[in-house]
Amino acid sequence: MMPQRLRQLLAVAILVVVVFLLLGLVVGPLLAQFRSGQEQIDDLEQRLAVYQRLIAELPAQEQRLAELKRDNPVSRLLLAESRPALAGAELQQQITRLIGEMGAQLVSVQIVTTADGEAPVASVGLKVHLRGETEQLVRLLYALAWHEPLLLVENLVVLSNPRVDMQRFRRAEDIKAVPSLDVTFDLKGFIAKTEAP
Repeated sequence: MMPQRLRQLLAVAILVVVVFLLLGLVVGPLLAQFRSGQEQIDDLEQRLAVYQRLIAELPAQEQRLAELKRDNPVSRLLLAESRPALAGAELQQQITRLIGEMGAQLVSVQIVTTADGEAPVASVGLKVHLRGETEQLVRLLYALAWHEPLLLVENLVVLSNPRVDMQRFRRAEDIKAVPSLDVTFDLKGFIAKTEAP
């Protein structure tokens, strides 16, 4: 038989193993579930804090939205007229004034139709033909790039003026009177869509 001391040690060892198994099988999953629950609680508390902050900011954000709707930041980019014919005339006046301010020579301006029913903003277009010098063209394009309402330049064609070539055989004073560039481009402006009655 085994000595008493060895039996006692063996009984204690078995008891310790049983306790550890009990802890591992019962208490371990309970602790893991507790930790998982605590993480979920922390996550939900964090979400709650974010939602409470958003709710506190809601009146200020609604007021800001109302201001934006009232002030409509897009309106400064649109032509004042809402009907295409009147908007085309307004656009024609604006480009004529700009070309005159730059000192270039306006040859012709034609209103062109730009019907795109699917576009979110309706547009009106012009075909512009002018003569001038490089510096005048650069200043005009810069003015159009920063112009309000928004104006887009498309299909820009810059050619040497054929009249300059024809006057090579004439006096130098006459050549200076003829602009050196012949420029054509399409100009597009935008108008607010009119609501159908």
